[in-house]
Amino acid sequence: MRTEPVAFHRVIVRAPSENTFSGARMIVPPADAFDPAKVRITPVSEVRAGDTVIGTIQPHYDHLLNPIDRAHWVSYFSHASKPQTADARPVDPSHCWLCTHNAYTRSIGAASGHWTVDGCTTYRPDSLLLVVPRELA
Repeated sequence: MRTEPVAFHRVIVRAPSENTFSGARMIVPPADAFDPAKVRITPVSEVRAGDTVIGTIQPHYDHLLNPIDRAHWVSYFSHASKPQTADARPVDPSHCWLCTHNAYTRSIGAASGHWTVDGCTTYRPDSLLLVVPRELA
């Protein structure tokens, strides 16, 4: 029998809350924005048309911006998200003025390995997103 390794992502997903550990208030998605049981952690490159991206998973960084090896934090979008109209794709700097600006000022170009989904939000190649897959929507 052949075995294959399974990659586990070190993430703790908490329900959206208006209060943070520091006591600051945050805007959270509407209560009926998504069913928590349908949420999956998905690499940005695997987002497909029809999937609904509801948030991001970010690593902790030290003072030199090196990732710290511990659980990541979750950031939910503060609105009810809509299904994606296209699959995730590598960043195209000629897509619009914002993409051109980001490619110039932040070195997020076609060769950078960054990805985008609907809109012009760019993600690092190793980014994880909170997604409600189209099959579960």
